[in-house]
Amino acid sequence: MARGYVKKVFPGNNTSQGFISFYDYIIPPDATRVLIIKGGPGVGKSTFMSKIAEEMLNRGYDIELHCCASDVGSLDGILIPRLGVAIMDGTAPHIMDPKYPGALEEIIYLGEYWDSSRIKPYKEKIMEISRESSRMYKRGYRFLKAAQLVYRDWEEANMEAMNFAYANQQTEELQRELFADIPVASRTGYERHLFARAITPEGMLNYVDTIIGPCAVKYVIEGEPGTGKSTLIEKIARAALGRGFTVEMYHCPLNPEKVEHIVIKELDVALTKSIEPHRYCYSPGDRIINLNGGLDQKVVAKYTTLINENREIFFTLFNQAIKFIGRAKEHHDRLETYYTPYMDFAAIARRREEILQEILACAEKVEAAGS
Repeated sequence: MARGYVKKVFPGNNTSQGFISFYDYIIPPDATRVLIIKGGPGVGKSTFMSKIAEEMLNRGYDIELHCCASDVGSLDGILIPRLGVAIMDGTAPHIMDPKYPGALEEIIYLGEYWDSSRIKPYKEKIMEISRESSRMYKRGYRFLKAAQLVYRDWEEANMEAMNFAYANQQTEELQRELFADIPVASRTGYERHLFARAITPEGMLNYVDTIIGPCAVKYVIEGEPGTGKSTLIEKIARAALGRGFTVEMYHCPLNPEKVEHIVIKELDVALTKSIEPHRYCYSPGDRIINLNGGLDQKVVAKYTTLINENREIFFTLFNQAIKFIGRAKEHHDRLETYYTPYMDFAAIARRREEILQEILACAEKVEAAGS
């Protein structure tokens, strides 16, 4: 049996607007079962999910791993699309409670497996470390906000030089190429919002390839900041939704209001943009759309010094933000040391095996129904 395919996404992110979550989009509309794991730091939530994911991968099921932006080694959730089964971390900062308890969702509380009498003596220390971690995140977010403002100034310089009619023409041409014979649908398609990249304690982490790699057709939108790349991508996304397609929309970590990648599932098409600080690695057959063709180079030349200054200031602020987010993780790691030694991991492993057997029973029913 061939091993399943791993797709990696981020449901939440550290951004210039603070922590932004698209957690509601982990669960597909046709979900059959959702397990929400609760518990403190270091109680084994990520391990619980990753071991089940590994077992299902080995059984040939594709898995969507929802990775944690604040800890690159941890998971916020997993999805088994073929079964409609999701397991999610329901603790802060992405608190989640059941909407249809018993009917769809179930809570697994790992706090049942700790010795609270041995954790309580550390109450003041736990609270102090938690507060310090929160302060570090806030400082990091302020520096990201400052970096985003500088990036906006960088964009403004190019916007003055940009002929947006050129960008509109490129958008219209691509729209005709993708949807020429496809009429507007009677119902709008389903849109799903996530992140393909994350601002993490280790810097910018990129899982774009696992998302768009399998797509048969890939369009790469190039251009300097401010040339309209995100606008083009969003227009194509809206056109696809208007024709009833399912569209995955992946947002920019620095400015989450912008979309930087989309996947139109039914067409097996992806659009992605290539720009600092996230250059795309091209593959044979990729279609390139370069919006720099709309730039007036005389105006660009006028702002060369300003753009170079902005680039330098941006990366200085961005890297400083990474340092603070890294310090926040260090505090979180310290918190785990007050929980991990007092967990009954053997009991958690038995509970995990029970859940795995329930998922496998669900898989048997799905496979039997499809045969």
